[in-house]
Amino acid sequence: MAHEVVERLRERGLPLQAKLIEMLDEHPSHRTERRGCGYTQATRFLSTFVNRPASAQDASDLDVFADWPLRETGYLAAIMLASGWRPGWRRADAAPADVHAGVRQYGDVLDALRSLGPRLRAAAGGLERTESRLFAAMLRQVIERDATSIDAVAPMPCKPEIGSCSQAEEFFLELAHGRVRRGGSVNVVVGRAGIPVMIEKMNLGESHSAIVLESIALAGVDLPPGSLCALAHVAGASGAPTANGMRLPLDAIASARFLRLTTLAVAPVDRQRAFSAQFEAQLRSRMLSPASTTLDDLRAFAHGEAARAA
Repeated sequence: MAHEVVERLRERGLPLQAKLIEMLDEHPSHRTERRGCGYTQATRFLSTFVNRPASAQDASDLDVFADWPLRETGYLAAIMLASGWRPGWRRADAAPADVHAGVRQYGDVLDALRSLGPRLRAAAGGLERTESRLFAAMLRQVIERDATSIDAVAPMPCKPEIGSCSQAEEFFLELAHGRVRRGGSVNVVVGRAGIPVMIEKMNLGESHSAIVLESIALAGVDLPPGSLCALAHVAGASGAPTANGMRLPLDAIASARFLRLTTLAVAPVDRQRAFSAQFEAQLRSRMLSPASTTLDDLRAFAHGEAARAA
């Protein structure tokens, strides 16, 4: 059975590219110990688009769809930019009539772009499952780059050595229950509202791997709670010591890279359906309570650490 994101977008005339459909539809090649499951792979695939700085002329973000006329869109964007429409091909539906008139020769492409945002929102409105809504929201913002989170981080310019291994949840599940392995530490990153927005593990598997606790903007895309990110710190930045690490202000984070969504991004009741093979692997490997631990548990640990900062 096709994933509902695939179906809803197809119904709106926006078929996804074949590789992404294969992932969302849980092809067996993506259900491995290393990859996790198809949905996990799909969020990794989307990360390439999320992490790329938005361009008003380069239409590469539209490559998420099947057979989109990228070259023609680039030509159209150049003309719109020259006409004073700074978003280029993005948000073409909001461009003034004189800008539209200047790209009449690309009428079919312009029509597709003008209807793109409304079609994406209509497709998202028809989704029932949490994991589908999370994916569709990020995909739409890859196109429109209209993040609304009060906190934001700069995109990491180069791909870090930190990976997106499907085992990363093991350490965060333990942290959610107050367990910090010997030799490890935890950094709690606090946002503008004074509450933890990310929790970063150090010397627990790979260092500088973090989970988003409250929505945070990256390159115009809102990363939802439960997102796995790699972080880079500002040289010389400091914070306040906590029981198990440091409390850091958000401006101590130089950049971040979205890696994928974790199983904590959805409620326990939805994990079997959303993350299938990856969730089953967590149960088999006896990770700490993957079927009941929630983001609220991880938030409670982070808030406790931040509150006890010296």
